[in-house]
Amino acid sequence: MPDGAAATLRRVAHRALLTGNPEAVARARLRRLGLADLFPKGEGAFGCEREDRVALFELARERAGGWPAERTVAVGDTPLDVSSAHEAGARCVALTTGAYDRDRLRDADVVIGALQELPSALASLV
Repeated sequence: MPDGAAATLRRVAHRALLTGNPEAVARARLRRLGLADLFPKGEGAFGCEREDRVALFELARERAGGWPAERTVAVGDTPLDVSSAHEAGARCVALTTGAYDRDRLRDADVVIGALQELPSALASLV
């Protein structure tokens, strides 16, 4: 995770962790990256909780107090992240910091090259 990730994520008002990883793995990674306090237990959704990735969005929104699909923006770095978000009725900001370049992530609503660009990308979707 790039330097300043925690500071950048703190600038995002509403956050929920949604990952294909089991919760224990995801929480261990968050601790290692110094981000654990940004994603409280009892919130978010994890791959071991639903067979269908799209169903994780509904679970995460439910745990976020019934957060509406139309106000949900996923942040991901794979084409599957983008298509899953759209199938779930959410928008998507894609990061080119993983294995996929801008062209492969072009179906996202916004594509960014660094996590520090996330707050402005989210603002552009309002």
